[in-house]
Amino acid sequence: MTNDDDVELQVCKKCDAPLPCDASRLNYFNLNTYICDDCYNQLS
Repeated sequence: MTNDDDVELQVCKKCDAPLPCDASRLNYFNLNTYICDDCYNQLS
Protein backbone atom coordinates (compact mmCIF):
# COMPACT_ATOMS: atom_id res chain seq x y z
CA MET A 1 0.00 0.00 0.00
CA THR A 2 1.33 3.42 -0.96
CA ASN A 3 0.22 6.80 0.24
CA ASP A 4 0.68 9.45 -2.45
CA ASP A 5 -0.46 12.28 -0.17
CA ASP A 6 2.63 12.31 2.04
CA VAL A 7 3.64 15.73 3.32
CA GLU A 8 7.30 16.66 3.35
CA LEU A 9 8.32 18.44 6.54
CA GLN A 10 11.41 20.40 7.44
CA VAL A 11 12.40 21.08 11.05
CA CYS A 12 13.71 24.42 12.25
CA LYS A 13 17.23 23.97 13.67
CA LYS A 14 16.57 26.54 16.42
CA CYS A 15 13.05 25.80 17.71
CA ASP A 16 12.53 22.24 16.32
CA ALA A 17 9.14 23.24 14.90
CA PRO A 18 8.08 20.97 12.05
CA LEU A 19 7.16 23.18 9.13
CA PRO A 20 6.07 22.49 5.56
CA CYS A 21 8.88 23.17 3.10
CA ASP A 22 7.15 22.65 -0.24
CA ALA A 23 8.12 25.60 -2.44
CA SER A 24 4.74 25.63 -4.19
CA ARG A 25 2.85 26.01 -0.90
CA LEU A 26 3.14 28.23 2.15
CA ASN A 27 6.78 28.14 3.20
CA TYR A 28 8.25 29.33 6.51
CA PHE A 29 11.86 29.07 5.32
CA ASN A 30 12.03 32.12 3.04
CA LEU A 31 14.90 33.96 4.74
CA ASN A 32 17.10 30.99 5.65
CA THR A 33 16.99 27.31 4.68
CA TYR A 34 17.86 26.01 8.17
CA ILE A 35 15.80 28.12 10.59
CA CYS A 36 12.23 29.39 10.24
CA ASP A 37 11.52 33.04 9.47
CA ASP A 38 10.29 33.72 13.04
CA CYS A 39 13.55 32.52 14.58
CA TYR A 40 15.56 34.34 11.91
CA ASN A 41 13.78 37.61 12.75
CA GLN A 42 14.46 37.11 16.47
CA LEU A 43 18.18 36.74 15.75
CA SER A 44 18.28 39.93 13.70
